[in-house]
Amino acid sequence: MAALDSRPTTPVRCVPASTQEPRNPFAGDTRDLANLDFLRTVAVSLVFVEHLAGTADFHGLGSIGRLGVLIFFVHTSLVLMFSMERLKLSGFRLYFVFLVRRIFRIYPLSILAVIAVTTFRIPAVSGAGGFQWIGWPSFFSNAFLTQNLTHSKSVDFLWSLPFEMQMYLVLPFLFLLLSRFPSLKFASLIWLLGIAIAWSEWAVQPETADMNYLLARYIPCFLAGVVAWRIMSSQPRRFPGFLWILFLLLLVAAYRAVDIGRVYGPAAFGAVHGAFRTDHEIWWPHFLDLARDWVFCAATGVALPFFREIRIGWLNGLSRKVALYSYGIYVAHVPALWLCFDLLRPSSLLVGAVLSIALTAALAILLYLLVEHPAIELGKRLSILPAPHPALS
Repeated sequence: MAALDSRPTTPVRCVPASTQEPRNPFAGDTRDLANLDFLRTVAVSLVFVEHLAGTADFHGLGSIGRLGVLIFFVHTSLVLMFSMERLKLSGFRLYFVFLVRRIFRIYPLSILAVIAVTTFRIPAVSGAGGFQWIGWPSFFSNAFLTQNLTHSKSVDFLWSLPFEMQMYLVLPFLFLLLSRFPSLKFASLIWLLGIAIAWSEWAVQPETADMNYLLARYIPCFLAGVVAWRIMSSQPRRFPGFLWILFLLLLVAAYRAVDIGRVYGPAAFGAVHGAFRTDHEIWWPHFLDLARDWVFCAATGVALPFFREIRIGWLNGLSRKVALYSYGIYVAHVPALWLCFDLLRPSSLLVGAVLSIALTAALAILLYLLVEHPAIELGKRLSILPAPHPALS
């Protein structure tokens, strides 16, 4: 799952005045981030709901949590492009500051999660066979977030973070490149190049290869956020904010429909199958899994810039809070489900669900106050470089 700064501060363009583009719609009042907050809220909610459904042994939701992770990838790259605008740096200084802050943003909480899952023997899904020790090599690979490089088994909810950490190595380069060549056509060309790279990696793999370890498969997902960043600098937002809510609801429904077709193929239109999803066998060719992810990320990234901000006060307030604590929610929800359902054994699923939501919220706030925020501030302090001295004449 993606983990990033949930509310980008006011970005400042760092390109020469002669090449500056129309004012970024997110420049100015930082309250104008409601759509991004809502997007992040939807993403983390999808992940939580899928794991809650799995704990309750309900299979009708399929893999909607995966859509949540894909949305996180788009949101991550978009927000971080804004953050690099704000830094107003270039070259080595940009790389150093950016990477130090990312390391302190991600690793403290992820390492704590690996230690907690191992120490308390927390299973990936409550009631699904109990805890399984992954071994010391995989333990350290999870701690360093290199599972996709070492082909190690992931602590379930950390599988997406290695892809994020590796994409962080590329984003500053993309930012500098697109600041120099700021056209939307150039950004789109980079996105198409990302698809070509990801497809090429898949094409050379043997049929027995595990697609979860393809290094480039999510590059087009992250690049969809980069394209969204370019669109926001040049295109007006035409549609009212409430349609953004409707768009995301339809996106979730479409993803679920595609997931049913993925599993059952033409049989999906025939007799009712009972539980929608009972295993991970798929009907269509494996490559379409990659294409599905790219299409839904592209739809999210291209659509976002065209919607005006949501103006529903209570929803914006709730989304702002969920976005702020979303990384903690992502890390804490599986342990919370385990505690509420496996250890406390509630009298009903409804009681367990309410308890798990409350405990996840409490843990997320606590983790933010004790781990996330102090680590973020430490990363900011450690990333400060002295200004270069002018050469003596």
